[in-house]
Amino acid sequence: MQEQEQGSVLKKKSLEQLIESSKGGIIIRENPLFNNSTPASNLLDKESHLEVVSVMMADMTTEATMVEIERKINFLMKVVEERDHEIAALKDQMKACETAESSKTSAIKTKDKGKVVLQEN
Repeated sequence: MQEQEQGSVLKKKSLEQLIESSKGGIIIRENPLFNNSTPASNLLDKESHLEVVSVMMADMTTEATMVEIERKINFLMKVVEERDHEIAALKDQMKACETAESSKTSAIKTKDKGKVVLQEN
């Protein structure tokens, strides 16, 4: 009966630690239920149960983390793509302005017949 109570307390403590760790990152603590005076056979049973619970929680946490990371990466890729389009549009604008300026300059040179006059906007 005492082993069942200890097992119940152990499960409760383990779940509390796992729930707390999934809220704000990983928290590693020494479990007070495991001490050097606990017989090795009891430790093996308790540790195997803890490993199963930990792995189950870790898998869910890892999957949720991966989904969140994937969502953030997709968002960043969209932002980069939008910026690339903005940069391309600005480059096109600059080329258009340069072309317009160079055509104005050559028109002024032709009009003044040899005089070099540059007009600034």
